[in-house]
Amino acid sequence: MNIFKTFETYLKEPLSILRDNFIQIVSVQTGNIFEQKPSVDVSMLKNKTQITVVNNEKLYNLLSLVTHKKNTKDKKEKESESA
Repeated sequence: MNIFKTFETYLKEPLSILRDNFIQIVSVQTGNIFEQKPSVDVSMLKNKTQITVVNNEKLYNLLSLVTHKKNTKDKKEKESESA
């Protein structure tokens, strides 16, 4: 994996793609001795961004909590705009 290529891809995408699209967070726990290294992978599709967290439950919980809080805040803002 070329880390510079990853940054190039990220910088080409406007921030609104990450902010406005559906984000799915997936946690994978492996029992393989050789796969114990934690990692994070981000895949951006047309209408969805998926974050896959491997062997790091704390990071998964943090990302899930932040996403939940953002969705709750957005919902409250929409309700206050329509009132």
